[in-house]
Amino acid sequence: MENQVEETTNTPNPSDDLAENQAAAAPQEVATPVATDVSEGEAADAESTGSENASADSAAPSLPEDEMSFAELFALAEKQSKSTTKRSTGGMRPGKIVQAKVVGFSHDSIFVDMGGKAEGVISKADFLDENGEVSVGEGDEIEARVVSVEGGQVKLGKAIGADSAKNRETVRLAFEAGLPIEGKVTGSNKGGLEVEVGGLRAFCPISQIELRFCNDPSQYLGQRLQFKISEFKNNGRNVVVSRRSILEEEKQKKLDELMGRLEVGQVCIGKVTTLKDYGAFMDIGGIEGLVHVSEITHEHIKKPREKLSVGEETSVKILKIEDGKNGAKKISLSIKALHDDPWKAAEASLKNGQKVRGRIQRIQDFGVFVEIMPGIDGLIHVSNLSNERVKNPRDLVKEGDEVEATVIALDWKKRRIGLSLVKTRQQLAGELGSGQICTGTIEKIESFGLFVQLDSGARGLVPSAETGTSRGSDLTKEFKVGQQLKVSVIEAEKKSGRIRLSIRRVAEAEERALYANYMDKEGGNSGLGTFADLFKGKLK
Repeated sequence: MENQVEETTNTPNPSDDLAENQAAAAPQEVATPVATDVSEGEAADAESTGSENASADSAAPSLPEDEMSFAELFALAEKQSKSTTKRSTGGMRPGKIVQAKVVGFSHDSIFVDMGGKAEGVISKADFLDENGEVSVGEGDEIEARVVSVEGGQVKLGKAIGADSAKNRETVRLAFEAGLPIEGKVTGSNKGGLEVEVGGLRAFCPISQIELRFCNDPSQYLGQRLQFKISEFKNNGRNVVVSRRSILEEEKQKKLDELMGRLEVGQVCIGKVTTLKDYGAFMDIGGIEGLVHVSEITHEHIKKPREKLSVGEETSVKILKIEDGKNGAKKISLSIKALHDDPWKAAEASLKNGQKVRGRIQRIQDFGVFVEIMPGIDGLIHVSNLSNERVKNPRDLVKEGDEVEATVIALDWKKRRIGLSLVKTRQQLAGELGSGQICTGTIEKIESFGLFVQLDSGARGLVPSAETGTSRGSDLTKEFKVGQQLKVSVIEAEKKSGRIRLSIRRVAEAEERALYANYMDKEGGNSGLGTFADLFKGKLK
């Protein structure tokens, strides 16, 4: 039986001989090079396929299987399995872009047909829309990227990036036309946002995220926003986008619409958006205005956050609408303009000489400001802080101190209130009587007289004619600053507080007193000498 099989196998086939003869007789064609559009990837695939076929041929047994050992048979089977896997994946390699057709779904995967090649699988997450629904259906054609090849199965991922000519063209056209395009924020860092725009990776600088500086770019992660393409370079490999330009256009549009309705003096509802040391920015229906810190309240505050907080809503009054930079409008707002003016209440209740209590708000070299009513400050001049000379008010008081002062001046037109911690000049002058003898200290020497501060705190002037010196004398040679002396009150005006003093009259008064005393003791006897002699002796 075996001999019969061998003979049958080795018997020549007449038809084969005929075919060989015909082939030999046929004219030989010369191979002509033909230009083709084979890409590098396709060439690599062809080369890979050829090498795989060569590998498969090398895997053919050199000996009949019935003459191989078990180890040789096992090795042969393993080689043939690998060769079959390579042929079935069709030379797929990571990174390759393929066209595939959706053929089925599982819980978390999509199965695709890649044209008779190995089965492909891709995650559903790559094709979820903003509502979490799968955006493709069975039979749809998709473009995908090879992620890995394992055990005859090709794992795919969604094809995005510069490899997609369709995506590049969409973004390029949006850039050239200046049209907005939707993008999804995929990442953030200190420099800005990473955005997927039309399937391409783009970058949005931090200065282009919001109208003002964005303190927290991460808040936009996962959001879909509108952007404009500001740069498109390297065929879509370098794309820069801006959200700020769209926000500015929207703001300008709203501003144009609102400006037709807004007018100075109008009252609006404003919402605090940002607090700065100099004021509060408030949204009044789509555009922002500024409430300067001085327009927040009638009270004295240092920073807006003392009265306002971000997100708070309140009524505001439009004070001014002015032209700003680049055609923008500047809107000045006020909160305190909607509240009663406290100066009107102060004018009705305060009077000169009235005692008031208040808290020191600010200290300057020339005096201190005291808030005596909400929104009403009075000034205590440095000269009215103490009866003693004060060089620096901070040596006596500090901010926050509560003091009791006397109202000494009221100017309602200029909105100024003068206060004093010491008795007023008028009060001190009212305590003095004509001819009263007082002690004091010379504060200042002028050619026309001496300024003297009395022990009571009052200040008065000794005219040169009342100093007791000869006419035309140099007072700086006759007296010294700080010198203590006695003076007589010539006149004390209660309304103005001006006080005129005399040294000469003190001497005359003492002379009269001495004479009167002498006359009382001696009974009018003048035998002991003249009165002038007695006075000189008394001085000795």
